[in-house]
Amino acid sequence: MRSGALKFLSSPVFWLIFAAAVTMPLWLSPYYLGVATIALFYIGLALAWNIVAGIGGQMSLGHSVFVGVGGLLSSALLLKLGINMWLGMVIAAAISAALGAFIAWLDFRFRLSHLSFALITLAFAEMGQLAAVGSEFLGGASGLFLPPDHGSLLNFEFGGQRGNFYLLFTASLVCLIANLVILNTPLGYYLRAMRDNENAAQAIGVALLRNKIIAMMISAALTSIMGTAYARYSGFVDPYQFAAPHVTVEVVLFATIGGLGTVLGPLVGAGFLVVFGEIVRGQLGGVLPGLHFFIDGVLIIVVILLMPRGVVSKIAEWWDRRHAAAPENPKIIAETATRT
Repeated sequence: MRSGALKFLSSPVFWLIFAAAVTMPLWLSPYYLGVATIALFYIGLALAWNIVAGIGGQMSLGHSVFVGVGGLLSSALLLKLGINMWLGMVIAAAISAALGAFIAWLDFRFRLSHLSFALITLAFAEMGQLAAVGSEFLGGASGLFLPPDHGSLLNFEFGGQRGNFYLLFTASLVCLIANLVILNTPLGYYLRAMRDNENAAQAIGVALLRNKIIAMMISAALTSIMGTAYARYSGFVDPYQFAAPHVTVEVVLFATIGGLGTVLGPLVGAGFLVVFGEIVRGQLGGVLPGLHFFIDGVLIIVVILLMPRGVVSKIAEWWDRRHAAAPENPKIIAETATRT
């Protein structure tokens, strides 16, 4: 699967898709460009979450905390203390990484099962939202309005919708590259070994604590950066938008349908479902409110029943079978035709 992803990412088809994505601001209407920007946000979140859950097998439901730290804290540092948002993004990412390291330590210290770890991280997410709502510094329940975007890069301003699209595009691309690098380095092998059997991985010398902490820190920092980037695009941050646990639930949904543990799975799952959901909500939301949630539920059922490893994994299996079944040597083809 890893080699398949690398082959696809180096193929002409990928570069055509990449070129189309880069030029989207030139040919998309403002509405659909906004939909594409939101999709990029969730693609980045899904890819960052995939490092811990898909590759490492740690089913975290608390990543909304890192989104909240990235969006709320960097905005509050700018508005309340006058700290440049570039520096605020770094501070928020560092704090998120530290929180991630603490959560990974808890998992190792108490040898939590997958269910226990998921519930504890969900509790962290709930506590994070409550803390943000009760914090005047972070804007409380009313939220914070960022200054107008005048296009000053030094002030973390990118000139409106087009500039913010490229900001989210770059941030999600960094998350994609991080997944590729991890999958093809020793860290990726260690994480997959731990995911499959922690006791066996430890028996062959894999350092469980160190690798869990590294993976969670990378995932948390990238998630925080995505939160900061989306805060600049949104122009308004509040705990219900950035720190609510449902943000993580949506990310889990997107990555699972696309294919956990793969590079393309979270990208395809988030890209398709966000765009599809936004279009359905925009076109039919007034007639059938909540229809996109119903469709998402149906998709989850279909994928779990028919493609338990995700859409991308199923497509990859079909592709491999198709090419393995076709003889490549023309002589073999001719001899087979003669015998038949």
